[in-house]
Amino acid sequence: MGRRSKIEQMDKRIKAEVDRLIREGRHTIDDILEHLQQLGEEDVTRSSVGRYVHKRTAQFERFREAQEVAAVWGKQLADNPDDDLGRLVTELLRVISFQTIADLNEEDAEVNPRDVMLLSKAIKDLATADKTSADREIKVRREIAAKAEQAAEEIVAEAREAGLSDEGARAWRSKILGLAEKNS
Repeated sequence: MGRRSKIEQMDKRIKAEVDRLIREGRHTIDDILEHLQQLGEEDVTRSSVGRYVHKRTAQFERFREAQEVAAVWGKQLADNPDDDLGRLVTELLRVISFQTIADLNEEDAEVNPRDVMLLSKAIKDLATADKTSADREIKVRREIAAKAEQAAEEIVAEAREAGLSDEGARAWRSKILGLAEKNS
């Protein structure tokens, strides 16, 4: 890892001001350099400002793109929570969230409390979606098991009426329910 730039070494308030100017997107490198000089930062060069602007612009763009993707997929998840797309979206949001956290852990990253709050909410929503999905799957499995049990009982009852032995009825019930009886 290379040396930290002069801007990264500045007071957090001044660095935050530079980041604000970059995020606004309407200030040139010369504007930012002039602003820094007005704030008393005389030893900053135009090239160091340019490198910092380029680096931060790329980071802000990646973060903005991640937010847009998360918003689109989040809507898809809300509309289709039970299908495979919903599972894919949940995993995608998880990856985006953790990638963003990894970006925030970079040595020179500025941690914005709003971003941390949004990530926390996204992770909480992912956990809720996982739980909801698991609860639905359990419910569906229980319903299927109950219907299979009912169907097996009806078939066994009819088979007994037709003269099938208790042992034969139990064997058919096990086959219907997919239970394997082990001979010990």
